[in-house]
Amino acid sequence: MKMAYWSKCTIGEDTGPSHLITSRQRVARAVVGVGCLALAWFFLLIPAPAIAWPLAIAAAWFGASHVVAGWISYPDCPELGAIASMVSRRYIQTRCGSWERLDHWLEPRI
Repeated sequence: MKMAYWSKCTIGEDTGPSHLITSRQRVARAVVGVGCLALAWFFLLIPAPAIAWPLAIAAAWFGASHVVAGWISYPDCPELGAIASMVSRRYIQTRCGSWERLDHWLEPRI
């Protein structure tokens, strides 16, 4: 049974050529990233460090990867490929169903 790509991100599958993203899509990724970074800061206010730090680290990773994705115009799954693409200086192809749907919604209408 094949899973829907809404909640599944993959690396290295044959997903076809990457697409360019518009400035609206770049801003959307950056806004999500800043929101996740703010959430990471909020998680550090939790009085139990055993709960606060794992939540903050996960939120910071999502935030940083989405900010990088907006900065470098990374069109695919930010949490898997944006930072890796930037560090390795080559495009690492991933697939992310949630951003595909949002990108389709954010595309300019003609």
